[in-house]
Amino acid sequence: MSFMGPRYNVTSLVWKAILVVFFILNAGAQTPRPLWTGEDVNLLGAPSRDGKWLSFADSKTGNLALRDLYTGAVKVLTANPAGSKEFAYFSTISPDAKQIAYAWFNAQGFYDLRVASLDGKSRILFQNEESGFVQPCAWSPDGKQILTLFFRKDNISQIALVPLSGGPPVILKSLNWVYPKKMDMSPDGQFIVYDTFTKDGGPERALFLLAADGSKETRLTDGAGSQLFPLWSVDGKYIYFASDISGAMSVWRISVSGGKPQHIASGLGRFLPLGITTDERLIFGTRSGEVDVLIADPNLLNKARRVSSQFPGLNSHPAFSSNGETLAYLSRRGTENFGQESKVIVLRESNGAEKELPARMAHIEAVKWSPDGHDLLVSGSDRHGRAGLFRLSANSTENQTPVLILLDDQATFRGLPGVWINGAVLYLKNGQELRRRPFDSGPDVLLYKAPAENVLHGIAASRDASVIAVAYGNGFMGIRRNGVMALHKTPLNRITEVSLTMDAAYASDGSQTWKVPLDDGAPQRIGSVGGIALSMDGKKLAFTVGSKVTGVYALPLQPIR
Repeated sequence: MSFMGPRYNVTSLVWKAILVVFFILNAGAQTPRPLWTGEDVNLLGAPSRDGKWLSFADSKTGNLALRDLYTGAVKVLTANPAGSKEFAYFSTISPDAKQIAYAWFNAQGFYDLRVASLDGKSRILFQNEESGFVQPCAWSPDGKQILTLFFRKDNISQIALVPLSGGPPVILKSLNWVYPKKMDMSPDGQFIVYDTFTKDGGPERALFLLAADGSKETRLTDGAGSQLFPLWSVDGKYIYFASDISGAMSVWRISVSGGKPQHIASGLGRFLPLGITTDERLIFGTRSGEVDVLIADPNLLNKARRVSSQFPGLNSHPAFSSNGETLAYLSRRGTENFGQESKVIVLRESNGAEKELPARMAHIEAVKWSPDGHDLLVSGSDRHGRAGLFRLSANSTENQTPVLILLDDQATFRGLPGVWINGAVLYLKNGQELRRRPFDSGPDVLLYKAPAENVLHGIAASRDASVIAVAYGNGFMGIRRNGVMALHKTPLNRITEVSLTMDAAYASDGSQTWKVPLDDGAPQRIGSVGGIALSMDGKKLAFTVGSKVTGVYALPLQPIR
């Protein structure tokens, strides 16, 4: 016993020494601290300067809300009626954390700049339909102005200061169709930092300093790669930013007076800087996980294979041409942009050959084929702020300007669900109406209106539109034949998308898919797959797998030596 006692103590001392050395060696290492993770995380807001609050847009209700990052408590600041098409978007908190400036998509189909107080009182600060989109980015240090980005319908973006007291905004600078991914105001209120492209048509971005009165501008960063998402340090001496200078996106900082950037942190993955607190912590969001498109025989899902080996984990939204020989899908490119992602359309032939179809669009939500396979119907929004359905040629590899087919002032940037049939498009309006729009400029025809308690999410149709399938939010599928809509109950609680073959309609909730025979047979489970597309003969199934995880973290800002 006397021998074992001293031996145990020596071992304990050795382990203590090892731990001391470990902590000394790692004292300068930055470890992000999780603040909020889960399905409800939203990255469209900003933290308060003390790091207690994070503003966000509740994706379920469309309301503006505050989350207490210490306790997890949520305070809702707006009262959006159930079923409303209006919603909150970007937001930023005032220096005293008593007011929140936010963008609000209104009933007229464009964005207001509004201000809400903690007691829930809200007012419109700026409203102009020609501006189309507004993004509040930061407050002036005295809390009297809001640094705001306007994205006008005439394809011009503007950096502006909007007075809190009312009155017209002060336009500091106008840009072309591109817009900064982030802007911030210096602690003394004298300068604005923002990122934009270094040259038209190129992917690289750089940081620029703009005088708060718009009188002068200087470029802050040079060199290879992109520098974006700039934020001012608390003392005003540095700009923190994200960059791929060293390969993967990392956190850097640069002195306002210039010089060589300093490396702060790496290994954060797909991160989105949200704000810097007074105790010099970077609050940032992350998006992790992969989403990819696989293809298989519907009866042999265990033998599914990836569609793309060149850009794995970045692909979604497959769609087969009418002959089943070409698969179109979306592939993510470039850096994050909060609510929207930069995507290209990829066309893959049955022999494995691929080509990218670049398009001058601000956002691409989904694609469908024309019956002859020569064109694509694209849901999304263009660089003029117009949302709806567009046409692109499938035979060109040039950067195309999309042709507007159907404009809907009530649509968000995601556009409208629609399909192309001979001589017309079928589309869903306001989530309630199935409509037909002929290409010869004739009037819309209302084909079906869903009950008020239901929302239509997806649409599929045969080439001659003799059979149409629509997805209901409550687990029903509507199949329209010979002008008559019949509802089919599926085992799903919610259907988000549908696909159609010659003998069946397929329903998916994003994670599993069921087959509903057109002869009124019983639904059959296909498997745990979502994001579906079937060839018209039913022999090929493309589907989306994977998921994305979003979180909010805090990182102490100390340069790596």
